[in-house]
Amino acid sequence: MHLTLVSLVAGAAALSLAPPAPISDREIVSSLLNNPILLPRSSHKLLQARAAQLDPSGTLTRRQFPGGLGGAGGAPKLDIGSLLGLLSPKGNGPQPVPPNSSVPEVRNVPAKGTWKDPGAKAVKIRYGPYRIPPTSEKNFESEVLNVQGMANTFKMGAKKPCTGECTILAIFADLEYADGSPATNANGAWFHHTVLLNSGPKVLEPNCGTGRVENIFMSGNERTTGGFALPDAKIKSGYSITAADSFILSTELMNMQNMEKWVWLTIHYEYLDGPHPDYRQGKTLWMTIGPEIRCPGTNITSPWGPSNLTMSQQPKTEVFSEHSFPWRAPQPGLILGTGGHMHDGGVGVEIFKNSELICNSVPHYTKSTGHGMGGMRRRQLKGGDYNNLEILHIEKQDPCNFPDGIPLQKGDTMHLQANYNFKKYPGMKNKKGELDEVMGIVGTLVAF
Repeated sequence: MHLTLVSLVAGAAALSLAPPAPISDREIVSSLLNNPILLPRSSHKLLQARAAQLDPSGTLTRRQFPGGLGGAGGAPKLDIGSLLGLLSPKGNGPQPVPPNSSVPEVRNVPAKGTWKDPGAKAVKIRYGPYRIPPTSEKNFESEVLNVQGMANTFKMGAKKPCTGECTILAIFADLEYADGSPATNANGAWFHHTVLLNSGPKVLEPNCGTGRVENIFMSGNERTTGGFALPDAKIKSGYSITAADSFILSTELMNMQNMEKWVWLTIHYEYLDGPHPDYRQGKTLWMTIGPEIRCPGTNITSPWGPSNLTMSQQPKTEVFSEHSFPWRAPQPGLILGTGGHMHDGGVGVEIFKNSELICNSVPHYTKSTGHGMGGMRRRQLKGGDYNNLEILHIEKQDPCNFPDGIPLQKGDTMHLQANYNFKKYPGMKNKKGELDEVMGIVGTLVAF
C-alpha cells in the first residue's frame, strides 16, 4: 500500500509537470461560432453559413455548438475537418496554381517601436498565398454576403513569432504580391480585414470572461498598429504567449478588378524572448455596435434603447448614434490607448469610461483610393440600373494614447458611441441602392 501510494503521488507530480495541451480545433471553432465578439460580423456570418452548409438537415443548431458542436441527444457531430477545409486559403477541390515566390516566409526586420527594453526583436512573417477572385466570379461569399470578388478564409495553427514563451509588444499587418511589392487599393487589392486570434490552455477572453480563444489583433486597409505596449511609456506591458498557444488567422480580402489576384498577408511582430513577470499583461478590449452583438449566454437589453440598425447592420436613418453594450472591468487595470474604426458616413467614435468621455476618435476623409476597412474606393457595383458614384471615404482615424495610464477599477464600465451623418458624408450603397452595413468598433489597450 505504501509503495502504491508513493507511486500514485509520483505519478501525479509527473502529470502536474507535463506541459499543458493545446486547445483542439473543435473547441476553437465552437468558440468562434458562439461568441460574435471574436470576429467581424461578415466573417462570423460566413462561418455560421459554412457550418450550416455541412448540416442541411438542421439538426445542428447554435444551441448545440457549446461543448461539442453537436452530438447532443444522438445528433451527429459537425465534421470539423470538412468545415476547416472549406474555410482554408486553398479551399476544397481543384484550385488555380498560385505564382511562384522567392520571398522568404520569415525575415528579421528593424523594429518600428522605440522600446526601452534593448532586448526587443522584430520579425516579419508571410502567410499565404491567398487567392482573391475576380469580381465576375460567383462564390459562396457572393451568395451569403451579396458582394463580388471577396475571399473569406481561416488558417489554423498560423506561425507564431516564437516557438516557446515570448512577450509581444506590437503587431503590424500588410498585404503584398508574389515579388514582395505592396498590394493596395491603388492596384486593386482591398485589405478588408484580418483578425489574429490566440488560443491556449491559459488564455481567458477578456471581453466576456469566458472561453480560451481571444481576438488579439485586427487590421485592414488603414494598417492599424496592434499594440500591447506604448513606445517610451513608463508602464511596461505586453502580451504573453506560450508554447501551448496556437494562432488562428481570419482574413477577408476583396478584389476591385475583374481578374484574379494572389496576395500574401504579412505580419510584423515586435517582441521579447521569454516570460517577463515584471511586465503588466496587455489585453485588447473590443467593443462594437450591433443589435445582437453581445456576450454568449447573456440576454441583457441595451440601456440606450432600440437600435438604429437592422439585423444586417444597415442604417434605418441618415443621422444617428449607435452604442455598444457596456463592458464591466473584472479587475483593476490601466487604460493605455484606444481608437475607433468606422465606415464611410461616420463622423466620430466616442469612447467612455463610466460616463466620462476619454477619447473622440475622428475619421479623416479623402478623395484618393484611401485606406480603412470602411474606406474602400466606390467601385461600380452594378445592381439593375443603379451604379455607385465616387465619394469621399475614410483614409485614417485618430487614436488616443495615455502614456501615464487612465486608472480602471473593478466594476468600472466602458462603452462606445458611433456617430453617423450620411447627409454630411454619403455612405456606401449596396446593389439595391440602399445604405450598406456599417461598423463601429473600438480596440482599447488595457494593462492588467
